[in-house]
Amino acid sequence: MPTLRSSRVTTVLAAASLAVCAVARPLAAQAAPFGGKTAGHERLDGFLPLHHDARTGKVLLELPGDSTRALLLTTLATGLGSNPVGLDRGMSGENYVVRFDRSGEKVLAVLENWQYRSSDTANAAHQRSVAEAFPPSIVAALPLVGTEGGRLLVDATDFFVRDWMDVPRTLERAGQGSYAVARDRSGINRALTRNFPRNTEVDINLTFASGGRPGPIVERITPDGRAFTLREHLSLVALPDGAYRPREWDPRVGYFGIRFHDFAQPIQRPLQQAWIGRHRLLRGPDGRIANPIVYYVDPGIPEPVKTATMQGVKWWEEAFDKAGLTGGFRVEWLPAGADPMDARYNVVQWENRNERGWSVGGSLGDPRTGEILKAMARMDSHRARTDYNLYAGLMGAEAAAADTAFVLSRVRQVSAHEVGHTLGLGHNYIASTYERGSVMDYPAPRVRLTPAGEIDISQAYDVGPGEYDVWAIRWGYGIFPAASEKDSLRAIVREGLQKGFLYLSDGDARPEFASDPRVNLWDDAATPEEFWRHQTGVRRVAMARFGERVVRPGDPLALLQERFAPVYFMHRFALNSLAKTIGGMEYASAMRGDGQQATRAVAADRQRRALALLVGGLRPRELAIPDTVRALLGPNASAVTPDVELFRSRTRPTFDALGAARTLAQMTIDATLQRERAARLVQQHAFDPRQLSLAEAIDSIAAGTRWPTGAASTTTASAEQAMRFVAQRALLDRLIALAADSDAAPEVRAMAELKLGELGAAAGRAARGLPNGGRIEARAHYRSLATDAEQWLTSREAPKPSPALVAPPGDPFGQP
Repeated sequence: MPTLRSSRVTTVLAAASLAVCAVARPLAAQAAPFGGKTAGHERLDGFLPLHHDARTGKVLLELPGDSTRALLLTTLATGLGSNPVGLDRGMSGENYVVRFDRSGEKVLAVLENWQYRSSDTANAAHQRSVAEAFPPSIVAALPLVGTEGGRLLVDATDFFVRDWMDVPRTLERAGQGSYAVARDRSGINRALTRNFPRNTEVDINLTFASGGRPGPIVERITPDGRAFTLREHLSLVALPDGAYRPREWDPRVGYFGIRFHDFAQPIQRPLQQAWIGRHRLLRGPDGRIANPIVYYVDPGIPEPVKTATMQGVKWWEEAFDKAGLTGGFRVEWLPAGADPMDARYNVVQWENRNERGWSVGGSLGDPRTGEILKAMARMDSHRARTDYNLYAGLMGAEAAAADTAFVLSRVRQVSAHEVGHTLGLGHNYIASTYERGSVMDYPAPRVRLTPAGEIDISQAYDVGPGEYDVWAIRWGYGIFPAASEKDSLRAIVREGLQKGFLYLSDGDARPEFASDPRVNLWDDAATPEEFWRHQTGVRRVAMARFGERVVRPGDPLALLQERFAPVYFMHRFALNSLAKTIGGMEYASAMRGDGQQATRAVAADRQRRALALLVGGLRPRELAIPDTVRALLGPNASAVTPDVELFRSRTRPTFDALGAARTLAQMTIDATLQRERAARLVQQHAFDPRQLSLAEAIDSIAAGTRWPTGAASTTTASAEQAMRFVAQRALLDRLIALAADSDAAPEVRAMAELKLGELGAAAGRAARGLPNGGRIEARAHYRSLATDAEQWLTSREAPKPSPALVAPPGDPFGQP
């Protein structure tokens, strides 16, 4: 998963990438410059010389003139260790162009505003008009300590020792209390403050102290939640030269990048322009790549994951070679003594957290051009364990070699995926429709049933880059003469479209209202229907075989709950993709003349088949948990598994089988009758009466859950009937939610109310029709449904039924 800012990397500093740190020298051995103002300081020569006073902790910065410009890159060197909070080791911050301007007896640190600009370099007046319309940010006034030969010496201590990552606001958003920097416990970390010919690296220890009660996560993770210390890191980097040529973003190829307003654009063009983020790559006179992109893998990753990580990152060596950029990408181990925060290193780091979380591909770059300067891929240490849980739930826990192979194949894939982000590539969630087309998709493991009914994981994860990845690297990193570059890029796009290389990303897949059934996270088939059949078939077999074999001998049986969750909810991603078929619309990032159809409504017969599959998933046998499994799911699972990974329960300490079934039923019905999805059903049917209507969808779910049409006849309790009650309750609650939703389309609310009236009346008749000697549970159930429906219809007051329990985390490697 990428960081929220653009994912990018650099080779600008490649010539100095292994340069030895300049020797620090006490000035006592030299003639003290600046009139002796640096006497007793330790001098660190390099791009912008530093003078450190170990006694006071002050850092003086030497500037070459009255106005000095550089890139300022910010990173979080150490983490809080909590995925929900999100302050991770190696997290990339912002990138700026900073200008140090003398103003009397101080020097102002100015962050230039490159979000608004004029590309008309011939019209200085127009450039001035833009510059004066949008303000820069002056973030510090550095006292001028001395001058010598045109050079300035400033006290930069306060500029460096500040919270550049906005830690307190992150903690506040996560509900972790109020914190502020404690200056008396903060200062320069000399050991990792270094200087090199083109980059100055400053490391800072920042202690954050609570102004009130510490947040529960901080209190749990830290020795004393009232204060904790993080390291932030600043890199001052020489501005890259003007030889880099930005590349315009194309919505049909999945790259991150920078966006800005260019007020010099002609009126026929949009003000907002976009350039992709990418490394600089050059050919030498001999035609070979002159500055290969080099990545460094953290040797602190434990084996065998470390070797698998290296192997996965190397997939990009293959991708660049196949893209005609032979030798353009290389991966090595991080040298001993190197600081991963150093701007000269593109790093793949190990991310330890208190709980499982995302792996992230982030980077820092030049905000003027989109050129990537430093890559930072962070690999979550829990991922292998989470993948193992799925393996054990499906296959059992006895085969050590097979489970390790399964997990490491996933490690390779995710390592390549995150490094892809740092190369500038975004998620491509439609690539699974053209046979594992890209490592930038989120792949579910390929799990199938053999003709004999056995679970087959032999092709769980793919090996190597996909065809789309090679094509995207050709487009993004291909080196062309300036005169023919645009034509070459258009030809590459045309070739990709002819091969069926489509690109749709997070905004197309993640929202609850997403409409294109081809665009999904964690899928593995050409169509949602095919994926559903594979997943539900494997799920049935795995549930039937689930038992003690999924934990190793001597391990607590309480682990069974953690292993059962991914099995019971195994088809949840197939469910999400199938639900997008309902009221669905396929679309493309079409451009005039490229032959793509902009939109296409999903055919009516396909929508009805998808609805039938979803309704089939509400059958009692699909919701129920086998007795053999329930008997094994004992109390105290939280003693060995974090609560978030477990099923919730209203029957504590016992396992809540009805609660789990209700969670799944609600998940299914809420996805099928999602608010915007329901509105699309209304609209599609209005313009084409052959299409599936909202009324038909609701009626189909009611029929599939055996909603009573007259007096209920059930007189004896049964597990099957309990499952039907669970699904019926889920349907009624969803209709109430739609009717009460002021953001829903009025036509949706009207239909929800109509169906509430019909189903509520039917439930009332069923309750009244049961004889006194009949099943009391059925009378209670149907009376409750009827009462809740009536409450809304008569008073417009939404009842407050018990909600479905929260499911364990959906994304296999994320958080809820």
